[in-house]
Amino acid sequence: MEHASPQQSSSRVAEWAATLPAFLTAGLMVLWAAHDGGYDADTWYWSALAVLALLAVLIVGPGRRILELPRVTKLALAAFVAYVAWSYLSIIWASSPGDALQGSNRALLYLLVFGVFALTPWSPRPAFWILTAYALGIGVIGLLMLLRMADGGAVALFSQGRLVSPTGYFNSSAALFTIATLVSGALCVRKEVPAIVRGLLLAFACVDLQLALLAQSRGWLFTLPLVLVCAVAVVANRGRIAVAAIGVIVGLLANLSKLLDLFPAYGHTATAAPGFAAAAQTAGRTGLVIFAGLAIAGSLLAASEPRWPKIRFGAVTRRVLAICGVVLALGAAIAGALVATHGDPVGFVSRQWHGFSHESTNASTGSYFAVVGSGRYDIWRVAMNGFLAHPVGGLGQDNFADYYVLHRHTGEEPAWTHSIELRLLTQTGVVGLALFAAFMVLALTSAIRSRRRGSELARAVAGAAMLPLIAWLIHGSIDWFWEIPALSGPALGFLAMAGGLAAAQADERHRGKRLARVPTLAGLLAGTLAVLAAVVVLGLPYLSVREVSIASNIQRSNPNGALSALATASKLNPLSSGPSRLAGSIALQNGNFSIAEQRFRQAIAREPGGWFSWLGAGLAASALGDRAGAHHYFTVAESINSDQPAVSQALAQVHSRHPLTTAQAFKLIVNAQ
Repeated sequence: MEHASPQQSSSRVAEWAATLPAFLTAGLMVLWAAHDGGYDADTWYWSALAVLALLAVLIVGPGRRILELPRVTKLALAAFVAYVAWSYLSIIWASSPGDALQGSNRALLYLLVFGVFALTPWSPRPAFWILTAYALGIGVIGLLMLLRMADGGAVALFSQGRLVSPTGYFNSSAALFTIATLVSGALCVRKEVPAIVRGLLLAFACVDLQLALLAQSRGWLFTLPLVLVCAVAVVANRGRIAVAAIGVIVGLLANLSKLLDLFPAYGHTATAAPGFAAAAQTAGRTGLVIFAGLAIAGSLLAASEPRWPKIRFGAVTRRVLAICGVVLALGAAIAGALVATHGDPVGFVSRQWHGFSHESTNASTGSYFAVVGSGRYDIWRVAMNGFLAHPVGGLGQDNFADYYVLHRHTGEEPAWTHSIELRLLTQTGVVGLALFAAFMVLALTSAIRSRRRGSELARAVAGAAMLPLIAWLIHGSIDWFWEIPALSGPALGFLAMAGGLAAAQADERHRGKRLARVPTLAGLLAGTLAVLAAVVVLGLPYLSVREVSIASNIQRSNPNGALSALATASKLNPLSSGPSRLAGSIALQNGNFSIAEQRFRQAIAREPGGWFSWLGAGLAASALGDRAGAHHYFTVAESINSDQPAVSQALAQVHSRHPLTTAQAFKLIVNAQ
């Protein structure tokens, strides 16, 4: 038995230590998944600062120097940096600079994640185990949700009969568990993993797939075939994965009818019907039994694999077997789709397309998959019009919401374009789209090189690392996934990991020298300045967000304290209208009408297109006896949002003996939602 020399052991320790920042960043991805997908600014702002610190550790410590990166990776990183810089520049022409700043900071978070994984000196084994840890982490979240369902606590996980947890949005939860299914399925066949872990990965893949189905996302169902085709194209060990997929899909089919029973059992009321908890318990307990069975069977099969007869197949035979396995797996997936569409996939697609293009809706008592209609047609129409009106720079990062309210044909008020491509076009124009597209092409080029070159393990890891991007990009083309760090983080971070594996072909002696290199003074200075700038641009808005969070928690018990906290928040982030708008609402509801008008006027100055601030200022002016001022505020509010009952009612009553009160206006707003 050979033992590693002290020099080799030291090199391996350094190799694993260098991946620690990336491992911690992957841990943040799991944390985001468990906390509403990381969507809340309270969550992702501090996470961005944490990732920034990890990137700084790589820059001054064991990370790869930017100049040592492969040329295609350097170009990809430069394109991403240019896109984020353009995003910040859009603050200049954005109608809501505060939203543009926040959107740019979110883009900076994704750049930092990509940077951590791009600058990590990868070798296949640490990359493999980081992917495995991520898959296990999401699998544990899914298993805990099944346990909660089996224990009768499903109501908190669902909304309208559909799974909304853990991300807080049906479609993103479906995408999250689809990503976990793909990654777990790709890794569970690898012999590098202990048998019990392989069994767990197989079982988690089935749990994740069941939960993805429970979200009943029509976008997920439509895009799943293309996601699967692309996944098959990039993964290694296709034949083995196809065999494992059969077990996963059989497990899903064993519980399919019980999973689909949850939507009609909900009852389509504000609160879940009494039978829903029982139906969820049955589905949850069945899912747990399937999980246990697959975990045991998968572990036993993996443990016995070394004792299987060694059968050697030729290249042609292996390819035929792989194709057969893929066909069987896809056949099982098609069978599941037939059940989900009630045996009429053609009619299902036809009805969905008609509902989409004609903006019609209908109700379904059998499955949400059968519901027809959505607001995406109008959202995409307005998004394209916004791009055509501002083709070069777009509306400004995260500035779609106010523009949509002005040009909509529906009663909805979406904040996002529901498409990654349209988001780029509408909010950052042709320039933003070109920069991000260049980044994607270059990063994918580097990842594909890793998939085609290097050791067998490196190729397998590169393929598995590209799976989150596939689900994120394809499903995200018809949904708003960019805004959810639990989806964008793995997609972009693991893409950088895949590209970084191309450099793993360097010999160990060269790698050791690179890890030991001392950064130059110029590099340290540039890195320090960049880090300080990022700390300022992220830190001050984060402190502002924290003050807003504090104010929200104490606004009922201590309104004056809440107003003080919001004043601080407004100073920390002088571009954001949010603190002033919330302060105006609190003052309005507590009879401080003069303060309310001041705060709403401040919010209007920072975001002229926000109808609520104009309404609030009008209510405050009306309460102070300034009917003419109130009429002006209400008139502007109606020009922005004529469909809001509170606005039209306030304008109609402004000169009457009984103008609309704050309580009446807020009640109308709530009822209209």
